[in-house]
Amino acid sequence: MSEQSPVLPTDSTPAAPKPAVATGGKLALTLGSLALLIALGAAGAAGWAIYSLQPQLNSMSEQQQSLTNQQQSQISFFQSKLDEMQQTLQQQLTVVAADVNGKLEQQTLTAQTELQKLQTQLDRQSGNIKGWQLLEIDYFLRLAEQKLFLEQNISGVQQVLELAEQRLKQANDPSLTPVREAIDQDKRMLGELNAPDLNQLHLTLSSLRQQSLVLPLRQSERPMDSGTEEEISEDSADWQANLALYWRNFWRGLVQVRASLPEDGVSLTAEQQISVRNTLTQQLLLAELAAMQHNQAVYAAAIQQSADSLQRYFAATEPAVQQMADELVVLSALQVSLPLLAPLKSPTVFDAYRQGTLDAESAL
Repeated sequence: MSEQSPVLPTDSTPAAPKPAVATGGKLALTLGSLALLIALGAAGAAGWAIYSLQPQLNSMSEQQQSLTNQQQSQISFFQSKLDEMQQTLQQQLTVVAADVNGKLEQQTLTAQTELQKLQTQLDRQSGNIKGWQLLEIDYFLRLAEQKLFLEQNISGVQQVLELAEQRLKQANDPSLTPVREAIDQDKRMLGELNAPDLNQLHLTLSSLRQQSLVLPLRQSERPMDSGTEEEISEDSADWQANLALYWRNFWRGLVQVRASLPEDGVSLTAEQQISVRNTLTQQLLLAELAAMQHNQAVYAAAIQQSADSLQRYFAATEPAVQQMADELVVLSALQVSLPLLAPLKSPTVFDAYRQGTLDAESAL
């Protein structure tokens, strides 16, 4: 068999038609045109929307700008007020600081002046024992005058004068002999006053007030004497005697007759006992206050009332009651009024001595 060669087409052979490709190109062209038209429409709509909303946007922009301007104006106003307040406050602080500094400087200057004076006095008195002793003597004598006329404490004045006399002895200065003589005269004058010791009187009356709370009271607790009771007969024939016996026993139980005793007149309840003790305490307190005021009449009346209450309501046979009664008798004889007080001589004599010393020092 002979091989057959393939048949090749020649140029005269007509090409096959292509309808599918032509149809696709038209479709693409149509779609592109449609997309372009849509895009142009959208752009136009957007432009129209922007054009129609432009006045509103401009108005909103203007309002925002106006608000911004108002805020800036308010901020500027408040900032100016704040600056003004800070300036005013700073001025006030400056004035106050200047005032305080001025007062501090004045006080510092005054303190320095006082300190300098004290330092000068200390330098003068440094090593001068006599100077210190004289200052102590002057203090004691002035204190004695105060206790005499303001407190009227005679015993206190005597004690202070003794302290001043001890300082005079320690000074051992013959020029102070007139002062010591004046102190001796004052002590004799005070001793002749025969003034009561008010401190001791206060302690005594205070102790009596404490004792009055526990003193035994006088109460009528003595039992009645009862006679021998008669026995009742069991015999019915003795009914008359039994009736008479019942009658006698009835009246014996109702009324008893015996000799009266001193304690029969006192029978105190618990409330009355408290009242009696409080009355005695108040009378003793009144006596103490009258003594402190040197009121002799009120003092004597209060002591007498205290003694009467003690004798009437308290057991006189008890040792504690007898002791208080004896103390009240002693207190009733005490004079609490003070005589006319004369001024002390020693302070005047000491002032004259100090004045003479200062004149001599100034002359030097």
